Amino acid sequence: MKTNQTQKAMDMAVKYLSFKARTENEMVVYLKKKNMDDATIDHVMAKLKEYRYLDDQAYFKNYIEYNRQVTHYGTRRIHQDLGRRGISDELLLNLEDLFPREEEYVCAEAVAQKGLKTLKGQTVQQKRKKLYDRMSRMGFPSDMILEITRNLELEEAPVELSKDEMAIEEQKQMDKLNRDYEKYLRTHKNKGYKGKDLEYRISKSLMGRGYPYEVIKNKLAEMREE
Repeated sequence: MKTNQTQKAMDMAVKYLSFKARTENEMVVYLKKKNMDDATIDHVMAKLKEYRYLDDQAYFKNYIEYNRQVTHYGTRRIHQDLGRRGISDELLLNLEDLFPREEEYVCAEAVAQKGLKTLKGQTVQQKRKKLYDRMSRMGFPSDMILEITRNLELEEAPVELSKDEMAIEEQKQMDKLNRDYEKYLRTHKNKGYKGKDLEYRISKSLMGRGYPYEVIKNKLAEMREE
């Protein structure tokens, strides 16, 4: 093994670690990308672990603690992220011990409450769907998400509007409905849908946007008469 090559690899490894903590697998992949041979990598890895610059168990525990305090991911997302970084299946078996369900539930509630603040003015159906999608992407179990969203107060306190303000608001909603209707009409027509099948597709798309069924039915009836 060449001394210069070994020192170069060690210097690169220490610099790589200076930006943030790494897993053993991440370091091996990095050194291979730098065209270091296996013998050099083995030597550097042994030294890094001896100096405790690399420690997958510590990395795992620190990741969970950071998640508990800051990122608030669910166990599924944590498992995926750490697996991609090369944390062993053996270590991942300890995930439920380090991050038990009751603590995951606390994180899920924090995510739901934070997300709810960004959804003001939307319908209960829209809020529930968007919260579910967001929390699912963050790796929380479906049953946990459903339980939390069921317990949230999704209805907003009614705002008293004057007759003029109500008329303006109704016109805004109607304009939005018309825009969405035209968009879905073009989209589904371009896909070849016609007649009742076309109406069904438009209705389904509008319901997905949170419009009440009666409003959609009236809109479709209105368009048929034109």
